[in-house]
Amino acid sequence: MKNLTRAYVLGIAALVTTGCGTQPSSRQQDPGGVPDGQVLQRTAGAASEMPAQQTIDLGGGVNLEMVLIPAGSFVMGSNDGLDDEKPARGVTISRPFYLGKYEVTVEQFRRFVEETSYVTDAEKGTGFDGAFGWNANTMEFAMNEEYSWRTPGFPQSDNHPVVNVSWHDATEFCAWLSQVDRKTYRLPTEAEWEYACRAGTTTSYVHGDDAEGSATVGNVADAAFESRYPELKGVITASDGHAYTAPVGAYSPNPFGLYDMHGNVWEWCDDWYEPEYYASSPRRDPKGPATGEERAYRGGGWFNCTRGCRSASRSAGLPENRNLTLGFRVAATLE
Repeated sequence: MKNLTRAYVLGIAALVTTGCGTQPSSRQQDPGGVPDGQVLQRTAGAASEMPAQQTIDLGGGVNLEMVLIPAGSFVMGSNDGLDDEKPARGVTISRPFYLGKYEVTVEQFRRFVEETSYVTDAEKGTGFDGAFGWNANTMEFAMNEEYSWRTPGFPQSDNHPVVNVSWHDATEFCAWLSQVDRKTYRLPTEAEWEYACRAGTTTSYVHGDDAEGSATVGNVADAAFESRYPELKGVITASDGHAYTAPVGAYSPNPFGLYDMHGNVWEWCDDWYEPEYYASSPRRDPKGPATGEERAYRGGGWFNCTRGCRSASRSAGLPENRNLTLGFRVAATLE
C-alpha cells in the first residue's frame, strides 16, 4: 500500500512544511528570452512535412488535439531539487513528436470506454478495491470501492481531466487511439515530458521561479485549495480559482502551446521509475530503466504544493495505482 500514497506524501508533507512556497533556485527567467515555441513548431513541421497541430476525431462529436514538439536539447533535472532530480544533465530529443495539447478528459476517456467496453483497474479491483476519492461526509480522502474515474468524490464536467486511472488504463487508451487514427500513440517518456514542459525555459516553472505565478499557469494547492482544507497550511496566497481539478485549458499555455503541464493532475509517463537513473542514463532519447516496480508520473496535481509541480519534479507508483490526482496525456511517434 505504500506506493498508493506516494503523491499524497509529496503533496501533504510539502504543504505542512514551513516555506512550501519557496523555490530551490533564485534564478529568474527573462520572459523576453523564452524561445517562440510556435516558431520552432512551424520549423519542425516544415522539416517533417507534418502540421504543427492535429485534431483526432474520436467519434461521437469528441476530438483530441495534439501539438507538434520539435526535436532539441535541454537540461533535464535540477541540482537544486530533490535527490531523484539529480544530477541535472544535457539531454537530446532527437526526433519531433506529438503531445496532447491537454490532459485526457473525462469525455475522451468515456468515449474510449463506450467503444471498447473497457473496465478500469479501479472497477476490476486490480491490486486493491476501488480507488482514492474524496468523502464529502467525513471531509477526508479515502480508499473505497465506490470510487473510480466515473466517481472521484468531487464534481467534474466532461472537460475536466480524467482521474483515478492507472498506468494500465492509460496505455489501453493509447492502444485504442492507435487503432482509431492509424498512428502509434503512447505515453511520453519522462525526458519527452520534461522537454515539452520546459519548452525552452530553464527555471523551476515555465513562467520563472516565482511560486505565486503558478496560479496563472496551473491548478495547484493555493488559496482556493486552502478554503476547502484550512488545516493544510503553507500554500501560496494566490488563487487559481479551483479547489479540485480545473477544466483543461483553464490557464495560460507554455511556449509550445501545451496546457496544464504544471498542476491539475499528475501525468503517467511510459518509463519505469528509478531514483538514481539520471546518474547513468543516456544523453540521447532516454527511455527509462529496462525494468522496475513503479512507473513514473510528472507535473504535480491540484493537491500538491508548488514545489511538487516544478518542471523537474518526479514521482511514481505501481502500474495499477490510481488516485484522484492522477491522470495522463498522450504522445504520438512520427512515422
